[in-house]
Amino acid sequence: MPPIRRPRPRTEPIVRVRTGCYTCRRRKKKCNEAKPVCSGCSRNKLSCIWPFDLPDEADISTQSTTTSNQSLALLCTSPSEEVPSLDPELIHASSHALIPCTPTDAISQSLSMLPGHDPESFQLLSHYLATTADCMANGSTPLNPFLVQIIPLAFGSSLLLQLVLTQSAAHRAFRSRMGADAVAVSHYTKALRSFRNGVAEFVNGGQSSSTLVLTTGALIMCFTETARGDINGSVFDHLAAANSLLSQLPLHSEAGAPGGLHDFLIEYYTYTAAVSMISIDARVSGQQLLDYGMGQRVSYLLKSNYVGSLCGCWLELLLIIPRIFDLRRQWMMQQQDNEMQPSFSADDLVLFGSLQAQISQWTPYASVSHETHMAGLVFKHSVLVYLLTSLEDPTETTGSIRQALVESTLSEALALLRQLPATARINSGLCWPIVVVGSCLSDPEQQDELRCRLTTMGNTFGLGNMYRTLLILEHMWTTTTPPTQAGPWNICRAMQRNQIWISFA
Repeated sequence: MPPIRRPRPRTEPIVRVRTGCYTCRRRKKKCNEAKPVCSGCSRNKLSCIWPFDLPDEADISTQSTTTSNQSLALLCTSPSEEVPSLDPELIHASSHALIPCTPTDAISQSLSMLPGHDPESFQLLSHYLATTADCMANGSTPLNPFLVQIIPLAFGSSLLLQLVLTQSAAHRAFRSRMGADAVAVSHYTKALRSFRNGVAEFVNGGQSSSTLVLTTGALIMCFTETARGDINGSVFDHLAAANSLLSQLPLHSEAGAPGGLHDFLIEYYTYTAAVSMISIDARVSGQQLLDYGMGQRVSYLLKSNYVGSLCGCWLELLLIIPRIFDLRRQWMMQQQDNEMQPSFSADDLVLFGSLQAQISQWTPYASVSHETHMAGLVFKHSVLVYLLTSLEDPTETTGSIRQALVESTLSEALALLRQLPATARINSGLCWPIVVVGSCLSDPEQQDELRCRLTTMGNTFGLGNMYRTLLILEHMWTTTTPPTQAGPWNICRAMQRNQIWISFA
Protein backbone atom coordinates (compact mmCIF):
# COMPACT_ATOMS: atom_id res chain seq x y z
CA MET A 1 0.00 0.00 0.00
CA PRO A 2 1.23 3.54 -0.65
CA PRO A 3 2.98 5.22 2.25
CA ILE A 4 0.94 7.55 4.42
CA ARG A 5 2.06 11.11 3.86
CA ARG A 6 2.73 13.05 7.01
CA PRO A 7 1.10 16.50 7.07
CA ARG A 8 3.66 19.28 6.87
CA PRO A 9 4.04 21.02 10.25
CA ARG A 10 3.18 24.72 10.20
CA THR A 11 6.72 25.55 11.23
CA GLU A 12 8.21 23.65 8.30
CA PRO A 13 9.27 26.06 5.56
CA ILE A 14 7.63 25.87 2.17
CA VAL A 15 10.16 24.99 -0.48
CA ARG A 16 8.22 26.28 -3.49
CA VAL A 17 9.12 29.78 -4.58
CA ARG A 18 6.42 32.28 -3.65
CA THR A 19 6.47 34.29 -6.89
CA GLY A 20 3.97 34.62 -9.71
CA CYS A 21 0.20 34.14 -9.71
CA TYR A 22 -1.30 30.78 -8.82
CA THR A 23 -2.67 30.31 -12.35
CA CYS A 24 0.79 30.54 -13.97
CA ARG A 25 2.33 28.36 -11.27
CA ARG A 26 -0.33 25.70 -11.86
CA ARG A 27 0.29 25.88 -15.61
CA LYS A 28 4.08 25.83 -14.96
CA LYS A 29 4.47 29.03 -16.93
CA LYS A 30 6.69 31.98 -16.19
CA CYS A 31 4.73 34.90 -14.72
CA ASN A 32 5.70 38.55 -15.18
CA GLU A 33 3.93 39.25 -11.85
CA ALA A 34 1.91 42.18 -13.25
CA LYS A 35 -1.09 42.91 -11.05
CA PRO A 36 -4.02 42.63 -10.99
CA VAL A 37 -3.76 40.49 -14.17
CA CYS A 38 -0.45 39.19 -15.42
CA SER A 39 0.39 39.12 -19.12
CA GLY A 40 0.08 35.32 -19.39
CA CYS A 41 -3.44 35.22 -17.96
CA SER A 42 -4.47 38.24 -20.02
CA ARG A 43 -3.14 36.70 -23.22
CA ASN A 44 -4.86 33.35 -22.59
CA LYS A 45 -8.03 34.87 -21.13
CA LEU A 46 -7.65 33.04 -17.81
CA SER A 47 -8.61 34.06 -14.28
CA CYS A 48 -5.48 35.56 -12.69
CA ILE A 49 -5.45 34.51 -9.02
CA TRP A 50 -3.01 35.95 -6.50
CA PRO A 51 -2.33 34.87 -2.90
CA PHE A 52 -3.61 37.01 -0.11
CA ASP A 53 -1.62 37.78 3.00
CA LEU A 54 -2.28 35.40 5.86
CA PRO A 55 -3.18 37.36 8.99
CA ASP A 56 -1.45 36.74 12.27
CA GLU A 57 -2.91 34.19 14.62
CA ALA A 58 -4.09 36.96 16.91
CA ASP A 59 -6.03 38.63 14.09
CA ILE A 60 -7.74 35.56 12.70
CA SER A 61 -10.75 35.77 14.98
CA THR A 62 -11.47 39.37 14.08
CA GLN A 63 -10.87 38.97 10.34
CA SER A 64 -12.49 35.57 9.70
CA THR A 65 -15.37 37.00 7.67
CA THR A 66 -13.07 38.87 5.29
CA THR A 67 -10.79 35.85 4.85
CA SER A 68 -13.77 33.56 4.19
CA ASN A 69 -15.18 35.84 1.52
CA GLN A 70 -11.80 36.02 -0.18
CA SER A 71 -11.52 32.25 -0.18
CA LEU A 72 -15.06 31.83 -1.54
CA ALA A 73 -14.37 34.29 -4.30
CA LEU A 74 -11.61 31.98 -5.46
CA LEU A 75 -13.72 28.84 -5.19
CA CYS A 76 -17.16 29.97 -6.42
CA THR A 77 -16.35 30.66 -10.06
CA SER A 78 -18.65 30.39 -13.04
CA PRO A 79 -19.00 26.92 -14.57
CA SER A 80 -18.54 28.47 -18.00
CA GLU A 81 -15.03 29.67 -17.21
CA GLU A 82 -11.84 27.67 -16.75
CA VAL A 83 -11.61 26.87 -13.07
CA PRO A 84 -7.98 26.75 -11.89
CA SER A 85 -7.04 24.00 -9.49
CA LEU A 86 -6.15 25.17 -6.01
CA ASP A 87 -2.55 25.17 -4.87
CA PRO A 88 -1.81 23.16 -1.72
CA GLU A 89 -0.27 26.32 -0.27
CA LEU A 90 -3.51 28.25 -0.79
CA ILE A 91 -5.52 25.47 0.88
CA HIS A 92 -3.04 25.42 3.76
CA ALA A 93 -3.07 29.20 4.13
CA SER A 94 -6.86 29.45 4.26
CA SER A 95 -7.58 26.29 6.22
CA HIS A 96 -8.38 28.21 9.43
CA ALA A 97 -10.97 30.42 7.76
CA LEU A 98 -12.46 28.34 4.94
CA ILE A 99 -16.17 27.53 5.29
CA PRO A 100 -18.46 25.50 3.00
CA CYS A 101 -19.26 27.28 -0.30
CA THR A 102 -23.03 27.76 -0.58
CA PRO A 103 -25.02 30.17 -2.76
CA THR A 104 -26.13 32.15 0.28
CA ASP A 105 -22.61 32.68 1.54
CA ALA A 106 -21.11 34.61 -1.36
CA ILE A 107 -21.55 35.19 -5.07
CA SER A 108 -18.52 35.48 -7.27
CA GLN A 109 -18.42 38.38 -9.69
CA SER A 110 -17.99 35.85 -12.49
CA LEU A 111 -21.11 33.83 -11.59
CA SER A 112 -22.90 33.17 -14.88
CA MET A 113 -26.61 33.73 -15.46
CA LEU A 114 -26.38 31.33 -18.40
CA PRO A 115 -23.99 28.55 -17.41
CA GLY A 116 -22.34 26.95 -20.39
CA HIS A 117 -23.23 29.75 -22.80
CA ASP A 118 -20.79 32.13 -24.42
CA PRO A 119 -20.98 35.96 -24.30
CA GLU A 120 -22.88 35.93 -27.59
CA SER A 121 -25.76 34.23 -25.79
CA PHE A 122 -25.96 37.12 -23.35
CA GLN A 123 -26.29 39.52 -26.27
CA LEU A 124 -28.99 37.39 -27.87
CA LEU A 125 -30.94 37.17 -24.62
CA SER A 126 -30.64 40.93 -24.22
CA HIS A 127 -31.92 41.43 -27.78
CA TYR A 128 -34.83 39.11 -27.13
CA LEU A 129 -35.85 40.89 -23.92
CA ALA A 130 -35.48 44.36 -25.39
CA THR A 131 -36.66 43.88 -28.97
CA THR A 132 -37.77 40.47 -30.23
CA ALA A 133 -40.43 39.81 -27.60
CA ASP A 134 -41.81 43.31 -28.07
CA CYS A 135 -42.07 42.87 -31.86
CA MET A 136 -43.81 39.50 -31.59
CA ALA A 137 -46.65 40.69 -29.35
CA ASN A 138 -49.20 43.12 -30.79
CA GLY A 139 -49.69 45.22 -27.66
CA SER A 140 -53.33 44.24 -27.11
CA THR A 141 -52.58 43.16 -23.54
CA PRO A 142 -50.66 45.03 -20.81
CA LEU A 143 -48.42 42.01 -20.14
CA ASN A 144 -46.30 40.49 -22.86
CA PRO A 145 -46.55 36.66 -22.67
CA PHE A 146 -43.33 36.30 -24.67
CA LEU A 147 -41.67 37.75 -21.58
CA VAL A 148 -43.74 36.90 -18.51
CA GLN A 149 -44.62 33.34 -19.57
CA ILE A 150 -42.02 32.10 -22.03
CA ILE A 151 -38.89 33.42 -20.29
CA PRO A 152 -39.55 31.88 -16.82
CA LEU A 153 -40.17 28.53 -18.49
CA ALA A 154 -37.04 28.90 -20.63
CA PHE A 155 -34.80 29.43 -17.59
CA GLY A 156 -35.94 26.03 -16.33
CA SER A 157 -35.26 24.24 -19.62
CA SER A 158 -32.02 24.26 -21.59
CA LEU A 159 -34.00 23.28 -24.71
CA LEU A 160 -36.39 26.22 -24.48
CA LEU A 161 -33.56 28.60 -23.68
CA GLN A 162 -31.76 27.48 -26.83
CA LEU A 163 -34.93 28.00 -28.87
CA VAL A 164 -35.43 31.50 -27.43
CA LEU A 165 -31.83 32.41 -28.29
CA THR A 166 -32.36 31.03 -31.79
CA GLN A 167 -35.47 33.14 -32.29
CA SER A 168 -33.55 36.19 -31.13
CA ALA A 169 -30.62 35.41 -33.45
CA ALA A 170 -32.94 35.02 -36.45
CA HIS A 171 -34.74 38.26 -35.66
CA ARG A 172 -31.51 40.19 -35.07
CA ALA A 173 -30.01 38.97 -38.33
CA PHE A 174 -33.07 39.82 -40.41
CA ARG A 175 -33.57 43.16 -38.65
CA SER A 176 -30.00 44.22 -39.33
CA ARG A 177 -30.32 43.09 -42.97
CA MET A 178 -27.57 40.52 -42.50
CA GLY A 179 -29.76 37.73 -43.76
CA ALA A 180 -28.61 34.35 -42.48
CA ASP A 181 -25.51 35.40 -40.55
CA ALA A 182 -23.17 32.82 -39.02
CA VAL A 183 -24.52 33.20 -35.49
CA ALA A 184 -28.14 32.81 -36.60
CA VAL A 185 -27.35 29.77 -38.76
CA SER A 186 -25.37 28.13 -35.96
CA HIS A 187 -28.11 28.63 -33.39
CA TYR A 188 -30.82 27.52 -35.84
CA THR A 189 -28.97 24.29 -36.61
CA LYS A 190 -28.38 23.62 -32.93
CA ALA A 191 -32.02 24.38 -32.08
CA LEU A 192 -33.37 22.00 -34.72
CA ARG A 193 -31.10 19.23 -33.52
CA SER A 194 -31.99 19.79 -29.86
CA PHE A 195 -35.71 19.97 -30.56
CA ARG A 196 -35.72 16.82 -32.69
CA ASN A 197 -33.74 14.95 -30.05
CA GLY A 198 -36.18 16.12 -27.39
CA VAL A 199 -39.18 14.96 -29.40
CA ALA A 200 -37.55 11.62 -30.21
CA GLU A 201 -36.76 10.99 -26.55
CA PHE A 202 -40.28 12.01 -25.56
CA VAL A 203 -41.79 9.60 -28.09
CA ASN A 204 -39.59 6.82 -26.74
CA GLY A 205 -40.80 7.42 -23.22
CA GLY A 206 -38.02 9.68 -21.97
CA GLN A 207 -38.72 12.28 -19.31
CA SER A 208 -36.06 14.90 -20.05
CA SER A 209 -38.66 17.23 -21.61
CA SER A 210 -42.31 17.53 -20.64
CA THR A 211 -45.24 17.91 -23.01
CA LEU A 212 -45.51 21.54 -21.96
CA VAL A 213 -41.87 22.26 -22.79
CA LEU A 214 -41.99 20.51 -26.18
CA THR A 215 -45.29 22.16 -27.15
CA THR A 216 -43.90 25.56 -26.26
CA GLY A 217 -40.73 24.72 -28.16
CA ALA A 218 -42.61 23.76 -31.33
CA LEU A 219 -44.51 27.06 -31.28
CA ILE A 220 -41.34 29.06 -30.65
CA MET A 221 -39.89 27.38 -33.73
CA CYS A 222 -42.96 28.53 -35.69
CA PHE A 223 -42.26 32.13 -34.79
CA THR A 224 -38.57 31.67 -35.44
CA GLU A 225 -39.60 30.98 -39.04
CA THR A 226 -41.74 34.13 -38.87
CA ALA A 227 -38.73 36.14 -37.73
CA ARG A 228 -36.31 34.75 -40.31
CA GLY A 229 -38.70 35.03 -43.25
CA ASP A 230 -38.71 31.35 -44.16
CA ILE A 231 -39.78 30.60 -47.72
CA ASN A 232 -39.39 26.81 -47.57
CA GLY A 233 -42.53 26.05 -45.59
CA SER A 234 -40.63 24.86 -42.50
CA VAL A 235 -43.27 26.45 -40.30
CA PHE A 236 -45.77 23.77 -41.35
CA ASP A 237 -43.50 21.03 -40.00
CA HIS A 238 -43.39 22.78 -36.63
CA LEU A 239 -47.16 23.28 -36.72
CA ALA A 240 -47.67 19.57 -37.28
CA ALA A 241 -45.45 18.79 -34.30
CA ALA A 242 -47.30 21.32 -32.14
CA ASN A 243 -50.65 19.84 -33.18
CA SER A 244 -49.61 16.36 -32.07
CA LEU A 245 -48.20 17.62 -28.79
CA LEU A 246 -51.19 19.82 -27.97
CA SER A 247 -53.46 16.79 -28.14
CA GLN A 248 -51.48 15.34 -25.23
CA LEU A 249 -51.32 18.58 -23.26
CA PRO A 250 -53.59 18.57 -20.18
CA LEU A 251 -56.64 20.83 -20.35
CA HIS A 252 -55.38 22.72 -17.33
CA SER A 253 -52.00 24.27 -16.64
CA GLU A 254 -49.31 22.02 -15.25
CA ALA A 255 -48.07 22.63 -11.73
CA GLY A 256 -45.26 25.14 -11.65
CA ALA A 257 -46.02 26.58 -15.08
CA PRO A 258 -46.23 30.39 -15.37
CA GLY A 259 -49.76 31.70 -14.94
CA GLY A 260 -51.72 32.03 -18.17
CA LEU A 261 -49.20 29.98 -20.16
CA HIS A 262 -51.70 27.26 -21.07
CA ASP A 263 -54.19 29.78 -22.49
CA PHE A 264 -51.42 31.53 -24.38
CA LEU A 265 -50.28 28.27 -25.99
CA ILE A 266 -53.84 27.60 -27.20
CA GLU A 267 -54.02 31.12 -28.64
CA TYR A 268 -50.49 30.78 -30.05
CA TYR A 269 -51.32 27.63 -31.98
CA THR A 270 -54.81 28.73 -33.06
CA TYR A 271 -53.51 32.01 -34.43
CA THR A 272 -50.57 30.46 -36.30
CA ALA A 273 -52.60 27.57 -37.69
CA ALA A 274 -55.57 29.70 -38.79
CA VAL A 275 -53.58 32.33 -40.69
CA SER A 276 -51.31 29.66 -42.22
CA MET A 277 -54.21 27.86 -43.88
CA ILE A 278 -54.34 30.47 -46.64
CA SER A 279 -51.05 29.01 -47.87
CA ILE A 280 -52.63 25.56 -48.37
CA ASP A 281 -54.30 24.57 -51.62
CA ALA A 282 -57.84 23.46 -50.79
CA ARG A 283 -57.94 21.32 -53.93
CA VAL A 284 -55.39 18.84 -52.66
CA SER A 285 -55.41 19.11 -48.88
CA GLY A 286 -57.98 18.45 -46.22
CA GLN A 287 -56.96 20.74 -43.38
CA GLN A 288 -56.36 19.19 -40.00
CA LEU A 289 -54.59 22.13 -38.39
CA LEU A 290 -57.67 23.17 -36.42
CA ASP A 291 -59.80 20.17 -35.57
CA TYR A 292 -62.85 19.83 -33.36
CA GLY A 293 -60.81 19.17 -30.21
CA MET A 294 -58.80 22.36 -30.65
CA GLY A 295 -62.00 24.28 -31.34
CA GLN A 296 -63.37 23.08 -28.01
CA ARG A 297 -60.31 24.35 -26.20
CA VAL A 298 -60.61 27.74 -27.87
CA SER A 299 -64.30 27.93 -26.92
CA TYR A 300 -63.27 27.96 -23.25
CA LEU A 301 -61.20 31.07 -23.93
CA LEU A 302 -64.04 32.76 -25.80
CA LYS A 303 -66.37 32.37 -22.82
CA SER A 304 -64.05 34.61 -20.82
CA ASN A 305 -63.83 37.30 -23.56
CA TYR A 306 -60.19 36.40 -24.05
CA VAL A 307 -57.91 39.10 -25.45
CA GLY A 308 -54.55 37.84 -26.67
CA SER A 309 -51.21 39.29 -27.64
CA LEU A 310 -51.44 37.53 -31.00
CA CYS A 311 -55.15 37.40 -31.86
CA GLY A 312 -56.23 40.57 -30.06
CA CYS A 313 -60.00 40.39 -29.65
CA TRP A 314 -60.67 38.50 -32.90
CA LEU A 315 -60.07 34.93 -31.74
CA GLU A 316 -63.65 34.02 -32.71
CA LEU A 317 -62.96 35.14 -36.28
CA LEU A 318 -59.95 32.83 -36.45
CA LEU A 319 -62.22 29.84 -35.78
CA ILE A 320 -64.31 30.79 -38.81
CA ILE A 321 -61.32 30.57 -41.18
CA PRO A 322 -61.10 26.72 -41.20
CA ARG A 323 -64.85 26.50 -41.73
CA ILE A 324 -64.55 28.72 -44.80
CA PHE A 325 -61.62 26.61 -45.97
CA ASP A 326 -63.71 23.45 -45.72
CA LEU A 327 -66.58 25.15 -47.57
CA ARG A 328 -64.22 26.06 -50.40
CA ARG A 329 -62.75 22.56 -50.50
CA GLN A 330 -66.19 20.94 -50.63
CA TRP A 331 -67.30 23.23 -53.46
CA MET A 332 -64.11 22.51 -55.46
CA MET A 333 -64.62 18.76 -55.06
CA GLN A 334 -68.17 19.11 -56.35
CA GLN A 335 -66.86 21.19 -59.24
CA GLN A 336 -64.39 18.45 -60.19
CA ASP A 337 -67.04 15.72 -59.98
CA ASN A 338 -69.65 17.64 -61.96
CA GLU A 339 -68.85 17.36 -65.65
CA MET A 340 -71.56 19.83 -66.49
CA GLN A 341 -72.15 23.34 -65.15
CA PRO A 342 -71.06 23.49 -61.47
CA SER A 343 -73.76 24.55 -59.06
CA PHE A 344 -74.07 25.29 -55.35
CA SER A 345 -75.78 22.72 -53.21
CA ALA A 346 -78.40 23.70 -50.66
CA ASP A 347 -75.97 22.82 -47.86
CA ASP A 348 -73.32 25.10 -49.38
CA LEU A 349 -75.70 28.03 -49.49
CA VAL A 350 -76.97 27.44 -45.95
CA LEU A 351 -73.42 27.25 -44.55
CA PHE A 352 -72.37 30.29 -46.59
CA GLY A 353 -75.28 32.34 -45.24
CA SER A 354 -74.63 31.21 -41.68
CA LEU A 355 -70.96 32.17 -41.82
CA GLN A 356 -71.75 35.50 -43.45
CA ALA A 357 -74.22 36.33 -40.69
CA GLN A 358 -71.76 35.30 -37.99
CA ILE A 359 -69.04 37.52 -39.44
CA SER A 360 -71.34 40.49 -39.99
CA GLN A 361 -72.67 40.35 -36.43
CA TRP A 362 -69.25 40.12 -34.82
CA THR A 363 -68.05 43.18 -32.90
CA PRO A 364 -64.85 43.79 -30.90
CA TYR A 365 -65.02 43.78 -27.11
CA ALA A 366 -65.75 47.16 -25.60
CA SER A 367 -62.85 46.79 -23.16
CA VAL A 368 -60.04 46.74 -25.74
CA SER A 369 -57.91 49.69 -26.81
CA HIS A 370 -58.71 51.79 -29.86
CA GLU A 371 -55.95 50.20 -31.96
CA THR A 372 -57.04 46.69 -31.00
CA HIS A 373 -60.65 47.62 -31.81
CA MET A 374 -59.68 48.93 -35.26
CA ALA A 375 -57.47 45.91 -35.98
CA GLY A 376 -60.38 43.64 -35.06
CA LEU A 377 -62.56 45.38 -37.63
CA VAL A 378 -59.82 45.00 -40.25
CA PHE A 379 -59.80 41.27 -39.55
CA LYS A 380 -63.60 41.17 -39.72
CA HIS A 381 -63.72 42.65 -43.22
CA SER A 382 -60.83 40.48 -44.41
CA VAL A 383 -62.52 37.29 -43.21
CA LEU A 384 -65.66 38.44 -45.00
CA VAL A 385 -63.65 38.88 -48.24
CA TYR A 386 -62.20 35.40 -47.66
CA LEU A 387 -65.75 34.03 -47.45
CA LEU A 388 -67.20 36.03 -50.37
CA THR A 389 -64.48 34.76 -52.69
CA SER A 390 -64.76 31.12 -51.56
CA LEU A 391 -67.67 30.25 -53.90
CA GLU A 392 -67.10 31.22 -57.51
CA ASP A 393 -69.89 31.21 -60.04
CA PRO A 394 -68.56 30.90 -63.61
CA THR A 395 -71.82 32.35 -64.93
CA GLU A 396 -71.49 35.46 -62.78
CA THR A 397 -71.45 38.68 -64.81
CA THR A 398 -69.48 41.82 -64.18
CA GLY A 399 -71.16 44.08 -61.67
CA SER A 400 -72.93 41.28 -59.83
CA ILE A 401 -74.14 41.70 -56.28
CA ARG A 402 -71.35 39.49 -54.93
CA GLN A 403 -68.65 41.45 -56.75
CA ALA A 404 -70.11 44.73 -55.53
CA LEU A 405 -70.11 43.40 -51.97
CA VAL A 406 -66.47 42.30 -52.30
CA GLU A 407 -65.40 45.74 -53.57
CA SER A 408 -67.32 47.49 -50.82
CA THR A 409 -65.74 45.29 -48.15
CA LEU A 410 -62.27 45.88 -49.59
CA SER A 411 -62.79 49.65 -49.49
CA GLU A 412 -63.88 49.50 -45.86
CA ALA A 413 -60.86 47.37 -44.93
CA LEU A 414 -58.49 49.83 -46.60
CA ALA A 415 -60.18 52.76 -44.85
CA LEU A 416 -59.71 51.04 -41.49
CA LEU A 417 -56.04 50.31 -42.21
CA ARG A 418 -55.46 53.99 -42.94
CA GLN A 419 -56.54 54.79 -39.39
CA LEU A 420 -53.76 52.58 -37.99
CA PRO A 421 -50.21 53.94 -38.29
CA ALA A 422 -47.93 51.42 -39.98
CA THR A 423 -45.53 51.72 -37.02
CA ALA A 424 -48.14 50.74 -34.39
CA ARG A 425 -47.40 47.47 -32.58
CA ILE A 426 -50.80 46.07 -33.57
CA ASN A 427 -49.44 45.68 -37.12
CA SER A 428 -47.35 42.69 -36.05
CA GLY A 429 -50.53 40.59 -36.37
CA LEU A 430 -51.99 42.10 -39.54
CA CYS A 431 -50.10 40.32 -42.33
CA TRP A 432 -53.02 37.95 -42.93
CA PRO A 433 -55.72 40.60 -43.52
CA ILE A 434 -53.26 42.65 -45.59
CA VAL A 435 -52.47 39.75 -47.93
CA VAL A 436 -56.19 38.89 -48.26
CA VAL A 437 -57.06 42.46 -49.19
CA GLY A 438 -53.94 42.94 -51.32
CA SER A 439 -54.56 39.80 -53.37
CA CYS A 440 -57.83 41.31 -54.63
CA LEU A 441 -56.46 44.74 -55.61
CA SER A 442 -55.86 45.73 -59.21
CA ASP A 443 -55.67 49.50 -58.73
CA PRO A 444 -51.99 50.65 -58.80
CA GLU A 445 -52.57 53.36 -56.19
CA GLN A 446 -54.13 50.92 -53.74
CA GLN A 447 -51.33 48.44 -54.41
CA ASP A 448 -48.76 51.13 -53.74
CA GLU A 449 -50.55 52.00 -50.50
CA LEU A 450 -50.12 48.46 -49.19
CA ARG A 451 -46.58 48.31 -50.59
CA CYS A 452 -45.56 51.35 -48.55
CA ARG A 453 -47.32 50.00 -45.48
CA LEU A 454 -45.59 46.62 -45.56
CA THR A 455 -42.21 48.26 -46.20
CA THR A 456 -42.68 50.53 -43.18
CA MET A 457 -43.81 47.59 -41.06
CA GLY A 458 -40.76 45.58 -42.08
CA ASN A 459 -38.39 48.43 -41.31
CA THR A 460 -40.05 49.01 -37.93
CA PHE A 461 -40.36 45.45 -36.66
CA GLY A 462 -37.73 43.64 -38.70
CA LEU A 463 -39.87 40.50 -39.04
CA GLY A 464 -39.21 38.42 -42.13
CA ASN A 465 -42.85 37.52 -42.74
CA MET A 466 -43.67 41.18 -43.45
CA TYR A 467 -41.14 41.29 -46.29
CA ARG A 468 -42.31 37.89 -47.57
CA THR A 469 -45.93 39.07 -47.53
CA LEU A 470 -44.94 41.94 -49.80
CA LEU A 471 -42.92 39.55 -51.96
CA ILE A 472 -45.87 37.28 -52.67
CA LEU A 473 -48.15 40.25 -53.35
CA GLU A 474 -45.62 41.70 -55.80
CA HIS A 475 -45.68 38.39 -57.70
CA MET A 476 -49.47 38.47 -57.80
CA TRP A 477 -49.65 42.12 -58.85
CA THR A 478 -47.10 41.77 -61.64
CA THR A 479 -48.07 38.37 -63.05
CA THR A 480 -51.81 38.13 -62.39
CA THR A 481 -53.75 39.55 -65.30
CA PRO A 482 -57.06 37.64 -65.44
CA PRO A 483 -59.35 38.43 -62.49
CA THR A 484 -59.88 34.70 -62.05
CA GLN A 485 -56.24 34.38 -60.94
CA ALA A 486 -56.57 37.05 -58.25
CA GLY A 487 -57.99 36.79 -54.75
CA PRO A 488 -56.96 34.99 -51.54
CA TRP A 489 -57.65 31.51 -52.95
CA ASN A 490 -54.92 32.02 -55.53
CA ILE A 491 -52.22 32.94 -53.02
CA CYS A 492 -51.26 29.28 -52.66
CA ARG A 493 -51.03 28.98 -56.45
CA ALA A 494 -48.77 32.04 -56.64
CA MET A 495 -46.60 30.40 -53.99
CA GLN A 496 -46.43 27.23 -56.04
CA ARG A 497 -45.49 29.10 -59.20
CA ASN A 498 -42.69 30.99 -57.44
CA GLN A 499 -41.68 28.24 -54.99
CA ILE A 500 -42.36 30.47 -51.98
CA TRP A 501 -43.99 28.73 -49.02
CA ILE A 502 -44.63 31.03 -46.10
CA SER A 503 -46.99 31.54 -43.19
CA PHE A 504 -48.58 34.91 -42.52
CA ALA A 505 -48.38 34.57 -38.74
